[in-house]
Amino acid sequence: MNIVILGYTGSIGNSILDSLVKNTFLNLVCVGRNIENKPYKSTKIKYIKWNFSSFKNFNLLFLKKANVIINCTGKADNSSNNLENINVIFIKKLLKYINTYKLKVRLIHLGSVAVYGESISYLDRYKLINENSVIKVNNLYSKSKLKGDLLIKNINKKNLNKNFSFTILRISNVFGGKQKSNLFKFLMFSLKFRFWIKSHNDTLFNFVNVKDVSQAVMLVIANLKVSKNKTYIVSDDCKQNQLYKNYQIFFKKKIKNIHIPLSFIKFLIKFLPLPKKLKNFTMIISSRVSYSNKKITKELNFNPKFSILKKIKYLNE
Repeated sequence: MNIVILGYTGSIGNSILDSLVKNTFLNLVCVGRNIENKPYKSTKIKYIKWNFSSFKNFNLLFLKKANVIINCTGKADNSSNNLENINVIFIKKLLKYINTYKLKVRLIHLGSVAVYGESISYLDRYKLINENSVIKVNNLYSKSKLKGDLLIKNINKKNLNKNFSFTILRISNVFGGKQKSNLFKFLMFSLKFRFWIKSHNDTLFNFVNVKDVSQAVMLVIANLKVSKNKTYIVSDDCKQNQLYKNYQIFFKKKIKNIHIPLSFIKFLIKFLPLPKKLKNFTMIISSRVSYSNKKITKELNFNPKFSILKKIKYLNE
């Protein structure tokens, strides 16, 4: 089987490569904007430099030979142009190339749970989100991710290429790799200075370890028939109070609880034009939104093995 990893130098792409390289029967093509980092040397592994913008045919012969393409490409910055280029225009060009040559290929696309909206929409209640939940895009990032998802799904709806199939993995906040999300940075900051800001005791963290994302991708490859043209949520949520409790027990350090009433948060959101960072902060300390991984667990036997609750000793004091 020939597998192409687009964006192998990123945290998720690199973790996927670490998993795939263990299977010596696979031929891997690792594609990145910069390929100075070549972690594995083998006749079965090729490294190709590509800026993901030029689609000249002579540069893309590796796509024609692919059985599986894993799209791990990510934004270089948060500008509207960059988000549109990598999450929409690139997907559109990639799909056009696949359809032009009627390639028989599975596209595993890494999407985002951001397409289900911000937790602020469910501020006063617990909300369980699954693959069939209402889409609520409300920022440039979520809009661009949804556009990419829809472009992929439309290939099948419009019957443009019978040889093409897809699996979309909608992922929550990833931790454990080189690149760290703002949510993870905040968690590390609060642990370093030993405080927990909360609006209530049942707030949630929506995390998933980068190795568990890799596991999800491996399960899709191992179950191509079952996962054909499916969308799965990949998350491993945990209760904030349990994480801070585990941290206190492991490090024997007292964490101070700081309570901010939910009524005050509602007041801020309703009457003040909050900057993005402050708005995100209010969601972190009040969110009771949970992303269900029931579907991928049932259909592909997904089993998170690197929960953040089990990784307490790796978190800095």
